Amino acid sequence: MARAEFSRLNLKGVPAFLIGDQVVVGLDKQRIEVLLNYIVISCGKCDGRMRLPKNKGKIRVTCPSCSYQFMIST
Repeated sequence: MARAEFSRLNLKGVPAFLIGDQVVVGLDKQRIEVLLNYIVISCGKCDGRMRLPKNKGKIRVTCPSCSYQFMIST
């Protein structure tokens, strides 16, 4: 399905991402981060990475790897 969509948009040769209804051509990290509805953080204890929702205010997070709990503003 993704291949057909990119072919329809005539995107070839460079990485392209379809996020919602936006097409990002190339590895434009800042634009991709703005379009995603989550952030990726690392645990302060075990460095495990986890995905958190954006714009939820201050939330309590529990690391799925080591069960360390901490507060973070998103």
